[in-house]
Amino acid sequence: MELPLERAPTRGQPSPAVVVLGLGNPVLRDDAVGLEVANEVERLLGAHPLPGVRVLRSARAGFELIDLLAGSSHAVIVDCLEALDTVPGTVRRLTLRNFAGSARLVGPHEISIADAFDLARRLNIDMPRKVELLAVEGGDTHTLGEEMTPEVAAAVQPLARAVVRTVRGWVRGTPGASGKASKQ
Repeated sequence: MELPLERAPTRGQPSPAVVVLGLGNPVLRDDAVGLEVANEVERLLGAHPLPGVRVLRSARAGFELIDLLAGSSHAVIVDCLEALDTVPGTVRRLTLRNFAGSARLVGPHEISIADAFDLARRLNIDMPRKVELLAVEGGDTHTLGEEMTPEVAAAVQPLARAVVRTVRGWVRGTPGASGKASKQ
């Protein structure tokens, strides 16, 4: 699903309502990376707050994404990616249609992120028009434990700083702020 690009706010226009959503399971090692990135983003924003930015965390997705994102104009979603031939700690920028490999977004009793956005549109629910989907390749997402592998843990701070730069650009209307999500 292609999302139309939105013009950056100009002076006098309200700042966008931005959600940073970290997804993960805090007790499945690398699967917690989205939650840890959200924690770090919140810490960084605590030092330099941005109006209109909310940081959320969830262990679920599917239908819940609609509730979490409704009413926001922009969203950054961070989750762990499980795939063949992964390089743990690698960050990928994905689209709504190719965001697969996340346990929360592909389960048999849930709907995909693309389907959640489609459903919300059909129900006339206002969803973000600009979405960044960031997936960190996990090394161990099946072992019970609260410690991430070193490669994945090392990705948390740089990714959180990049997310803050993106949302700062959106809020301030900075040219060159991250645009349409695409696979890297």
